Amino acid sequence: MSADPPTGAAAAADGLKQREDWPGNSFLATLSEDALADLLEAGRVLRFGKGRRLIEEGDSATEVFLLLSAGVKVTADLGGGKQALLAVRLGGDVVGELAGADGERRLATVTACGREPVIAVVLKRADFDAVLERHPHAQRALSAVVSRKFRTATRRRVDFAGATSEIRLARALVELADDYGRPVSEHGTVIRINLTQIELGTLVGVSEATAQRSLRMLRERNLVALEGRRPIVPDLDELRAAGQEDWWAEPAR
Repeated sequence: MSADPPTGAAAAADGLKQREDWPGNSFLATLSEDALADLLEAGRVLRFGKGRRLIEEGDSATEVFLLLSAGVKVTADLGGGKQALLAVRLGGDVVGELAGADGERRLATVTACGREPVIAVVLKRADFDAVLERHPHAQRALSAVVSRKFRTATRRRVDFAGATSEIRLARALVELADDYGRPVSEHGTVIRINLTQIELGTLVGVSEATAQRSLRMLRERNLVALEGRRPIVPDLDELRAAGQEDWWAEPAR
């Protein structure tokens, strides 16, 4: 971490430089300039290199992290040295927002995972809440973000009970592409974060072997390709259709 992190106006200026790269539906991107500036000025800018943990599962800390750039992975401990990938978050997202709201400990670990350092503004919970009280629309934006996260988690639990692994994986990749994809005209949409097959498996609740088989089936049908460990979706509409059972009832395309 920086020994003397910028705060106040310097932190706000650092954050506003990143705004054009944030997904349009991310928490920070939906805020007014006044609310965003107030949030950024209330915190301090920290940088986390690859592998550094912003948040530790089970910790009692309550700071809130506003991600300005790069990516993090949200994981939970399965025991035996195994981790389950719960979500990925990129610049524009907020993590740790539930801490302090109910007095419970952290639910997951958040780790920097990109080649570039994660730049984040870190706020004390009281300062975060104070800014939200001054900007009701920011509170509504946060509620919408939390609701979307819980809706995604609920949908995946339903998928675990009834959908095939290929359909689960297709739906998860669509969600990632919608939230974090970047169109690349010659290839389609690239998901801007590295994902291993183990991580894809835990994301949809299957073993690594099943994830490998399902990913191979999606690749054989030209629904997904890989650029290193970054998934590429050649045709997002077609992958979205593959998230439905009747798509698989038709002959291989």
